[in-house]
Amino acid sequence: MIIVSIKRNNKKEVMQFTISGHAYADEPGKDVVCAAVSVLSQTIILGLYEIIKIKAPYKIEDGYLSCEVPQNLSTKEKEKVNTLLETMVIGMKSVKENYNQYIDIHDKEV
Repeated sequence: MIIVSIKRNNKKEVMQFTISGHAYADEPGKDVVCAAVSVLSQTIILGLYEIIKIKAPYKIEDGYLSCEVPQNLSTKEKEKVNTLLETMVIGMKSVKENYNQYIDIHDKEV
């Protein structure tokens, strides 16, 4: 199962996300659930670096991706980052709606 953990601050802004595990919905290379989650999460990191131009620390390994939002962002940068990350959360929830048995989402304020 894929576990998506979203951590938010007290303003409900996403501060970190971690994705771990494998869906095993099909054989490697044909697993649409893993592909969807991978594309969503990796595209967000590309957007942070290439569109918003911020360097958010991240780590990618087999079956694992983690990204943390830097704390020293301007208000405008925070708004852009939050829009991008909320889009990812919506995408993950959509994947879960269609493939509930393969993905679990934990979205909480810390």
